[in-house]
Amino acid sequence: MFLIAVAIFMIGSSASVAQTPAPAVTLSDTEQRTITASKIGRPYDLFISLPENYAISKQSYPVLYVLDGWHFPFMAYIQENNIYSERMPPVIIVNIGQSPAKDAMTLRTQDFSPTPLPQSLGGGGGGAAMFLDFMEHELIPFIDHTYRTNPADRGLLGHSLGGEFALYVLEQRPALFQRIVAASPALFTDDDVIFKDARHALSALPAPVRLDLSVGSDDELGLAKTTTAFVHLLDQLKPKGLDYRFTVYPGENHNSVRLVSFPAGLYWVYRPAK
Repeated sequence: MFLIAVAIFMIGSSASVAQTPAPAVTLSDTEQRTITASKIGRPYDLFISLPENYAISKQSYPVLYVLDGWHFPFMAYIQENNIYSERMPPVIIVNIGQSPAKDAMTLRTQDFSPTPLPQSLGGGGGGAAMFLDFMEHELIPFIDHTYRTNPADRGLLGHSLGGEFALYVLEQRPALFQRIVAASPALFTDDDVIFKDARHALSALPAPVRLDLSVGSDDELGLAKTTTAFVHLLDQLKPKGLDYRFTVYPGENHNSVRLVSFPAGLYWVYRPAK
């Protein structure tokens, strides 16, 4: 009877533990907001990472806009680690996520691609102009109104199609961001619109911009070749006001390159002026 009673107690205890919901993990100094793009007609989730002492300081901060909401945990870690590494100044990080998240892959293709993609690459796209308009006229004003920002110091970080969009922004609105990180940008051919527009859009910039470009040596999509070709074009154009560098990370592929290129690229674009 004793063994039966113990067994019943253990089963009951296990069931009780299993039924008790575990508390959610909360990242310090973070917030989530939602904004709807009036012309696009879709909501976007904003995952915000604030500097450590934002709540008690009266300081205004640079803003770093990060494309794709799934990068938020990594970016929040970089923010936290920077308290100790001091590799870049504290910034307000705004991760922009397409909503609903289950459709993010399709929606980001629409938002980030300047022109429709061929069916061989999945099709879709062509909405970059509208997404840029949303960022410039709705999202950035909302962030500047909601937080203590430094409007003269904005950064933009993107990977893959987000990296292509970051280069598109550089060409279409060269004064909108002062620091840009484009990791493994999805330049699928060297006659991409990004190449064509660069020849006239980047001849001279209205204000200085720092641009960090990167790709993995083991990129499986052929983007090492096209990104290198774009850098060669920049070398030919020698755009006035554009401070850029290009890094090929050994052994990294299209997705793994983010883990090294994001922090390294940010440290470079935010490095102190000489």
